[in-house]
Amino acid sequence: MDFVAFRSFNFGDHLIRHRNFLGELTTFDSQLRDDFAFVLVRRGQQGEVALRSKNFPDRFLRHRDFRIRLEGPNDPNPQLFTQDTTFVMVEGLADSNGISFRSINFPSRFLRHRDFHLFLEEGDSPNLAPDATFFRQGVPGPIDDA
Repeated sequence: MDFVAFRSFNFGDHLIRHRNFLGELTTFDSQLRDDFAFVLVRRGQQGEVALRSKNFPDRFLRHRDFRIRLEGPNDPNPQLFTQDTTFVMVEGLADSNGISFRSINFPSRFLRHRDFHLFLEEGDSPNLAPDATFFRQGVPGPIDDA
């Protein structure tokens, strides 16, 4: 199983992670390495994916009330949970070498960071393109100072 991380386009030393069960954008902390690691779960033929946590493998990044959260499938409406956790990976809005995540059930909205917190926001939001573009990479390893 390959774990991936997502580095911000406009804050190159910041990556997507979960903290306190919320989606955040922070600098990498090797002691919390697994908070930055996700599995891309394929959910369709058109680039649809869900981002499953490495250290909480029953939980996914999900939008609820347009805030990105780390939640499990205990929703009374399992179809809504699946929709809220499914994104289409598209060409990066600010850089074609990157990727952006478009919501499957709110197709005019993208996963983006604002004030280092992750939200789902409209495609015409100010500064959306750089805030919604990420680069897929391997999860950084611990730094050995020896």
